[in-house]
Amino acid sequence: MFRSTLLLATAAFAAVASAQNYSTSGNLSVDTSQIPSALKSSWCRAQTNSCPQICGGRASPNNCDSNTLTYQCVCTDGSSPNISDYDQTIPSFVCQTWVGNCVDAHPNDLDGQTGCRSVTCGSRNASSNLAATTSSAATTSATASSSSSAESTSASGTPTGSSASTTATTSSAAMALHVAEQYGTGIIAGGLLALFGLVL
Repeated sequence: MFRSTLLLATAAFAAVASAQNYSTSGNLSVDTSQIPSALKSSWCRAQTNSCPQICGGRASPNNCDSNTLTYQCVCTDGSSPNISDYDQTIPSFVCQTWVGNCVDAHPNDLDGQTGCRSVTCGSRNASSNLAATTSSAATTSATASSSSSAESTSASGTPTGSSASTTATTSSAAMALHVAEQYGTGIIAGGLLALFGLVL
């Protein structure tokens, strides 16, 4: 994503770049020695928290060196996600810092600052990726559980497990409905007579 964004930004602002000494050719990078240690540590914490979310729940290896800002983010299925698309990752923090440095390097230069701000940093929310994966897994689990309950019967053909409790609930409701059909009028009449007796 960085490379294609950089190429697009470079093409769009080629004239400005040459005139203003502004360039986005190559990878975005910052001088890590110029970033406070506490800030680099917080970036690494965010990186290692975001990686499993991007992977849908688990990642290994998942590490980050707060001195060099090098990191590893590999999902448990062996895939390496494109974390540069996501906010709260090292590539996103580096990109935002690069844009800030670029803007600062072009004071009173609207074209140069516009060129700097044209670079798009990762902004996808990693936790929404985890929520989508969790929701999908929960739906699959609920469907499988529902199917197994419906098919779960004993050798005599009577339901077992949660299917049995569903049948018991259905039987209770049917019994209550039958009682209401048979004795409903009498119960209502008796209740009204009792009410009038209390009033008098």
